[in-house]
Amino acid sequence: SGPAAGESDLEQRIRAIWCALLDRPDVGLDQPFFEAGGNSLLLIALLERLRGLGAREVAVGDLFSHVTVRAQAALLAGGDLQADGGRPATTGRRDGLAARRSRARAGTSQDNGVRER
Repeated sequence: SGPAAGESDLEQRIRAIWCALLDRPDVGLDQPFFEAGGNSLLLIALLERLRGLGAREVAVGDLFSHVTVRAQAALLAGGDLQADGGRPATTGRRDGLAARRSRARAGTSQDNGVRER
């Protein structure tokens, strides 16, 4: 079928890739890949085709956190929309995880400098 109202060129191209891989006439912009019939092998094929679009570098982990056409288009365009309704992902979780890992390596549990034994 034709492009959805307001669908970007990149979304159209990604949706066409999904349709070809999933052997479906159409998929929704906000339909998760695995719910649309995708599997892990098709995810790898999707990764290769998305890389072929010549946009930003994409890792397989990106496709597990960006599971819709809309989210993948935002990722490739340089944004970071996740599959949770298209809201921007925050880096706070990643920053917090990095801080916890750093404290763990230093042997402290909090930012208070107390060493764990």
